[in-house]
Amino acid sequence: MDLKHVNPQPTSAPSATFAPAVPRPLFLREAARTFRTTGAVAPSSRHLADRLAAPMWPSSMVRRPAAVLEVGAGTGPVTRALAALTGPADRLDAVEINPRFVEILSGSLRTDPVLAPAADRIRILAGSITEMPLDRDYDVIVSCLPFTNFEPAVVRSILDRYLSVLVPGGHLTFFAYLGTHALRSAFSSRAEAARHREVGAVVDAFARQHGGRQSVVWRNLPPARVWHLRTPERPGRTVDAV
Repeated sequence: MDLKHVNPQPTSAPSATFAPAVPRPLFLREAARTFRTTGAVAPSSRHLADRLAAPMWPSSMVRRPAAVLEVGAGTGPVTRALAALTGPADRLDAVEINPRFVEILSGSLRTDPVLAPAADRIRILAGSITEMPLDRDYDVIVSCLPFTNFEPAVVRSILDRYLSVLVPGGHLTFFAYLGTHALRSAFSSRAEAARHREVGAVVDAFARQHGGRQSVVWRNLPPARVWHLRTPERPGRTVDAV
């Protein structure tokens, strides 16, 4: 199935709840030290966080109570958008491999005005999603991982892992920054540019195989393309609207 383009401007999102998690210089220092796994020069903007959290909006068809998995939580901008949309019976697992970011997230559960009220329904899981033991299936998975920094085989294994824990009818959102292919082609080796192209092909093939839609969030640094996929329902299964 070809990807369907959707209006890039969301019609409803909890933007008023957004606030920076940590000072940007701190994020930049950590991102420079661990760029392969961080893959960003700034935390996700409110606009990108809201778009990634769209399956949890009240207008969505996700069943409730919902189990939510966020992978690559960083310093928490998307975690915050998801937490603002969870109810008392929902559960949010946030996976993060960077120990410094894990420390920041853990502190935010005690002090952040959005995360603290939802702390009893949030688990921070420290480690890699490829090795992380997970004890539940998920209705929503939000991936913030920098796929274009990884080897194609690693990207395939991560996407397969997502599918293995996503319930029938479940939602998967992920993103990639715009313009990275041109930059890699201009400033990287041929091997690096070829790796980047192959990763893009892996992601595009996955999106086409499983159907979905995409949109662009321009108000982010850099702008980002967001994919929203949904797995097929089991025959006879119903999803509660909220």
